[in-house]
Amino acid sequence: MNKENRNFYISQIQTDVALISFMTVISVFFIGALLPQFNAYDLSIRIPLSFLIISTFTFLFSTLILSNTTPEIINEKYKKAEKHISYGYILSEYFGVYLFVLSIPLLINVISNDLYLRIITLIAAIVGMGFYQIMGFSVIENHFPKTYKLYSVVTLLLGILLFVSQIYQFYFTEFSIVFLAFILLITILASRSKNGETKNQQ
Repeated sequence: MNKENRNFYISQIQTDVALISFMTVISVFFIGALLPQFNAYDLSIRIPLSFLIISTFTFLFSTLILSNTTPEIINEKYKKAEKHISYGYILSEYFGVYLFVLSIPLLINVISNDLYLRIITLIAAIVGMGFYQIMGFSVIENHFPKTYKLYSVVTLLLGILLFVSQIYQFYFTEFSIVFLAFILLITILASRSKNGETKNQQ
Protein backbone atom coordinates (compact mmCIF):
# COMPACT_ATOMS: atom_id res chain seq x y z
CA MET A 1 0.00 0.00 0.00
CA ASN A 2 1.30 3.46 -0.89
CA LYS A 3 0.13 6.95 -1.79
CA GLU A 4 -0.39 6.00 -5.43
CA ASN A 5 -2.85 3.17 -4.82
CA ARG A 6 -4.53 4.35 -1.63
CA ASN A 7 -7.71 5.38 -3.46
CA PHE A 8 -8.06 1.82 -4.69
CA TYR A 9 -7.85 0.49 -1.13
CA ILE A 10 -10.31 3.04 0.19
CA SER A 11 -12.80 2.07 -2.52
CA GLN A 12 -12.27 -1.65 -1.87
CA ILE A 13 -12.67 -1.22 1.88
CA GLN A 14 -15.94 0.65 1.39
CA THR A 15 -17.23 -2.22 -0.77
CA ASP A 16 -16.19 -4.82 1.80
CA VAL A 17 -17.68 -2.85 4.68
CA ALA A 18 -21.00 -2.78 2.83
CA LEU A 19 -20.85 -6.55 2.24
CA ILE A 20 -19.94 -7.41 5.84
CA SER A 21 -22.64 -5.03 7.10
CA PHE A 22 -25.11 -6.93 4.94
CA MET A 23 -23.96 -10.19 6.52
CA THR A 24 -24.50 -8.62 9.94
CA VAL A 25 -28.08 -7.78 8.99
CA ILE A 26 -28.70 -11.34 7.77
CA SER A 27 -27.33 -12.79 11.02
CA VAL A 28 -29.49 -10.47 13.13
CA PHE A 29 -32.51 -11.47 11.04
CA PHE A 30 -31.85 -15.16 11.69
CA ILE A 31 -31.46 -14.57 15.41
CA GLY A 32 -34.63 -12.49 15.57
CA ALA A 33 -36.58 -15.13 13.63
CA LEU A 34 -35.31 -18.08 15.66
CA LEU A 35 -35.33 -16.87 19.27
CA PRO A 36 -39.16 -16.61 19.55
CA GLN A 37 -39.46 -20.22 18.31
CA PHE A 38 -38.28 -21.68 21.60
CA ASN A 39 -39.63 -21.50 25.12
CA ALA A 40 -36.70 -23.41 26.58
CA TYR A 41 -33.17 -23.94 25.38
CA ASP A 42 -31.15 -27.13 25.69
CA LEU A 43 -27.58 -27.41 24.43
CA SER A 44 -28.64 -28.61 20.98
CA ILE A 45 -30.28 -25.20 20.53
CA ARG A 46 -27.94 -23.03 22.60
CA ILE A 47 -24.77 -24.06 20.78
CA PRO A 48 -25.83 -23.26 17.18
CA LEU A 49 -27.51 -20.06 18.42
CA SER A 50 -24.25 -19.19 20.16
CA PHE A 51 -22.38 -19.76 16.88
CA LEU A 52 -24.80 -17.43 15.13
CA ILE A 53 -24.53 -14.76 17.84
CA ILE A 54 -20.71 -14.92 17.80
CA SER A 55 -20.81 -14.66 14.02
CA THR A 56 -23.05 -11.59 14.22
CA PHE A 57 -20.78 -9.74 16.62
CA THR A 58 -17.74 -10.74 14.60
CA PHE A 59 -19.26 -9.24 11.46
CA LEU A 60 -20.10 -6.10 13.43
CA PHE A 61 -16.61 -5.61 14.83
CA SER A 62 -14.98 -6.51 11.52
CA THR A 63 -17.02 -3.73 9.95
CA LEU A 64 -15.85 -1.29 12.60
CA ILE A 65 -12.22 -2.32 12.17
CA LEU A 66 -12.35 -1.92 8.40
CA SER A 67 -14.26 1.36 8.66
CA ASN A 68 -11.52 2.77 10.88
CA THR A 69 -8.94 1.88 8.25
CA THR A 70 -9.88 4.69 5.88
CA PRO A 71 -8.69 7.53 8.19
CA GLU A 72 -5.37 5.71 8.62
CA ILE A 73 -4.93 5.52 4.86
CA ILE A 74 -5.85 9.19 4.42
CA ASN A 75 -3.29 10.09 7.10
CA GLU A 76 -0.74 7.90 5.27
CA LYS A 77 -0.34 5.50 8.20
CA TYR A 78 -0.08 2.59 5.82
CA LYS A 79 1.38 -0.03 8.16
CA LYS A 80 -1.39 0.55 10.67
CA ALA A 81 -3.97 0.49 7.87
CA GLU A 82 -2.63 -2.82 6.58
CA LYS A 83 -2.87 -4.25 10.09
CA HIS A 84 -6.51 -3.10 10.34
CA ILE A 85 -7.32 -4.64 6.96
CA SER A 86 -5.66 -7.94 7.85
CA TYR A 87 -7.46 -8.31 11.19
CA GLY A 88 -10.77 -7.19 9.73
CA TYR A 89 -10.70 -9.85 7.04
CA ILE A 90 -9.35 -12.57 9.33
CA LEU A 91 -12.12 -12.08 11.89
CA SER A 92 -14.91 -11.78 9.33
CA GLU A 93 -13.73 -14.93 7.56
CA TYR A 94 -13.12 -17.43 10.34
CA PHE A 95 -15.39 -16.34 13.18
CA GLY A 96 -17.86 -14.65 10.85
CA VAL A 97 -18.41 -16.65 7.66
CA TYR A 98 -17.40 -20.09 8.98
CA LEU A 99 -19.57 -19.96 12.10
CA PHE A 100 -22.47 -18.42 10.20
CA VAL A 101 -22.50 -21.05 7.44
CA LEU A 102 -22.08 -24.04 9.74
CA SER A 103 -24.65 -22.79 12.26
CA ILE A 104 -27.43 -22.92 9.66
CA PRO A 105 -27.65 -26.75 9.25
CA LEU A 106 -27.36 -27.10 13.04
CA LEU A 107 -30.30 -24.74 13.54
CA ILE A 108 -32.36 -26.47 10.83
CA ASN A 109 -31.65 -29.71 12.69
CA VAL A 110 -33.44 -28.24 15.70
CA ILE A 111 -36.39 -26.47 14.11
CA SER A 112 -37.31 -29.08 11.48
CA ASN A 113 -38.11 -32.78 11.67
CA ASP A 114 -37.99 -33.08 7.89
CA LEU A 115 -34.97 -35.30 7.17
CA TYR A 116 -34.82 -34.24 3.52
CA LEU A 117 -34.67 -30.55 4.42
CA ARG A 118 -32.01 -31.18 7.06
CA ILE A 119 -29.80 -33.19 4.69
CA ILE A 120 -30.18 -30.69 1.85
CA THR A 121 -29.21 -27.83 4.17
CA LEU A 122 -26.11 -29.72 5.34
CA ILE A 123 -25.09 -30.61 1.79
CA ALA A 124 -25.58 -27.02 0.61
CA ALA A 125 -23.49 -25.69 3.50
CA ILE A 126 -20.68 -28.25 3.20
CA VAL A 127 -20.46 -28.26 -0.61
CA GLY A 128 -20.67 -24.46 -0.75
CA MET A 129 -18.05 -24.04 1.97
CA GLY A 130 -15.82 -26.66 0.36
CA PHE A 131 -16.01 -24.98 -3.04
CA TYR A 132 -15.37 -21.58 -1.46
CA GLN A 133 -12.31 -22.79 0.45
CA ILE A 134 -10.64 -25.37 -1.74
CA MET A 135 -11.10 -23.53 -5.03
CA GLY A 136 -9.16 -20.58 -3.63
CA PHE A 137 -11.93 -18.02 -3.07
CA SER A 138 -11.42 -17.94 0.69
CA VAL A 139 -8.63 -15.91 2.33
CA ILE A 140 -7.45 -19.13 3.99
CA GLU A 141 -5.29 -19.86 0.93
CA ASN A 142 -3.42 -16.58 1.44
CA HIS A 143 -2.80 -17.28 5.11
CA PHE A 144 -1.81 -20.93 4.67
CA PRO A 145 -0.65 -21.42 1.06
CA LYS A 146 0.78 -24.89 1.75
CA THR A 147 -1.80 -26.27 4.16
CA TYR A 148 -5.05 -24.47 3.35
CA LYS A 149 -6.61 -27.58 1.78
CA LEU A 150 -5.90 -29.56 4.96
CA TYR A 151 -7.42 -26.84 7.15
CA SER A 152 -10.38 -26.62 4.80
CA VAL A 153 -11.02 -30.37 4.94
CA VAL A 154 -10.75 -30.38 8.74
CA THR A 155 -13.28 -27.52 8.93
CA LEU A 156 -15.73 -29.40 6.70
CA LEU A 157 -15.29 -32.69 8.58
CA LEU A 158 -15.87 -30.95 11.90
CA GLY A 159 -19.02 -29.38 10.44
CA ILE A 160 -20.34 -32.81 9.42
CA LEU A 161 -19.33 -34.27 12.79
CA LEU A 162 -21.22 -31.52 14.61
CA PHE A 163 -24.31 -32.19 12.51
CA VAL A 164 -24.26 -35.94 13.20
CA SER A 165 -23.40 -35.59 16.89
CA GLN A 166 -26.27 -33.12 17.32
CA ILE A 167 -28.78 -35.54 15.77
CA TYR A 168 -27.67 -38.49 17.88
CA GLN A 169 -26.84 -36.37 20.96
CA PHE A 170 -23.39 -37.89 21.02
CA TYR A 171 -20.69 -35.62 22.51
CA PHE A 172 -22.21 -32.60 20.75
CA THR A 173 -20.91 -30.15 23.37
CA GLU A 174 -17.41 -31.63 23.26
CA PHE A 175 -17.25 -31.54 19.45
CA SER A 176 -18.51 -27.95 19.52
CA ILE A 177 -15.67 -26.98 21.85
CA VAL A 178 -13.17 -28.72 19.56
CA PHE A 179 -14.61 -26.89 16.56
CA LEU A 180 -14.41 -23.48 18.26
CA ALA A 181 -10.87 -24.25 19.44
CA PHE A 182 -9.89 -25.13 15.87
CA ILE A 183 -11.41 -21.90 14.51
CA LEU A 184 -9.59 -19.94 17.22
CA LEU A 185 -6.33 -21.71 16.34
CA ILE A 186 -6.46 -20.91 12.64
CA THR A 187 -7.51 -17.33 13.47
CA ILE A 188 -4.44 -16.88 15.67
CA LEU A 189 -2.15 -18.56 13.15
CA ALA A 190 -3.57 -16.44 10.32
CA SER A 191 -2.97 -13.23 12.30
CA ARG A 192 0.67 -14.23 12.74
CA SER A 193 1.17 -15.46 9.20
CA LYS A 194 3.63 -13.60 6.99
CA ASN A 195 1.30 -14.48 4.13
CA GLY A 196 -1.63 -12.78 5.89
CA GLU A 197 -2.48 -10.63 2.92
CA THR A 198 -6.00 -10.79 1.63
CA LYS A 199 -6.86 -11.26 -1.98
CA ASN A 200 -7.87 -7.65 -2.15
CA GLN A 201 -4.33 -6.65 -1.30
CA GLN A 202 -2.66 -8.81 -3.91
